Amino acid sequence: MNTSTIVFFLCSLLLFSCASRNSGWDNKTQIVTLTEKELKTLKDESLKNWKGRGDKEVLLKALSNFQSLHAAQPNDLETLVYLTRGYYLLADCHLENIEEKKKYYEVAASFGEKAMALNDKFKESVKSGKTVEESLGLLTKNEVPAIYWTAASLGKWAKFTGIAAALKYKTTIKAMINTVEKLQPDYFYGATSRYWGGFYAIAPSFAGGDMNKSKDQFEKSLKIAPEYLGTKVLMADVYFTKVGKKKEFEQTLKDVIASKFDTHPELGPENSLEKKKAQKLLEKMDDLF
Repeated sequence: MNTSTIVFFLCSLLLFSCASRNSGWDNKTQIVTLTEKELKTLKDESLKNWKGRGDKEVLLKALSNFQSLHAAQPNDLETLVYLTRGYYLLADCHLENIEEKKKYYEVAASFGEKAMALNDKFKESVKSGKTVEESLGLLTKNEVPAIYWTAASLGKWAKFTGIAAALKYKTTIKAMINTVEKLQPDYFYGATSRYWGGFYAIAPSFAGGDMNKSKDQFEKSLKIAPEYLGTKVLMADVYFTKVGKKKEFEQTLKDVIASKFDTHPELGPENSLEKKKAQKLLEKMDDLF
């Protein structure tokens, strides 16, 4: 083995060690005991604060409440999904510092993996030495929210961690999205089509990037759920900028800002946050084109 090969091998080992992380199912939960009355009060408070998740401080209160609930009921899937989705939302929409975003995307992914591992067959498969990809077929529609938010969180964590992490988790993330698409193709307002729209726009051509496929997938997601503003914002950010369509970029984001969907009973907080993203993108328009 020549010197250059050895150096490359050592650098690869270093990069992949920096991309390492503990899977959520390997993390232990410190159990606490609460009375039924305390559990009910805590859950009511958690859900009340969740409704105000568009505000960072209120979301943090909700997450603190949900973590206490998880400590008291470690096998409750719903609580783990709230934690996964909530920490993703915190990192994606409320934080600006890259290291903070990376930290909480990883926290989100860990809670999501714990949620997936509540499926005994999946957990046993992974613990036996099979890969996550080989074990995903054992999951059911019940675990779809956990699978999707874990994939989304892992993807963002890998993006901010670096190329080694992106390469290491690429296959796993794609397999998770494929699983969600198979089990519940319209989950979270066309989430899988929205994911593929972003993937085909961002990936280089040799890795599967295809702008025509990107457009088709974004349009498919919008057809499934035009009320979710995040699809238009992502399309403007990664598709219109790459194909050089400044006029479409500007009009799409103006449509988002003018939308009344921030009054949507389920999506109000998310859509309000997407409007803020749209405004920031508009302010950078001349730098992007």
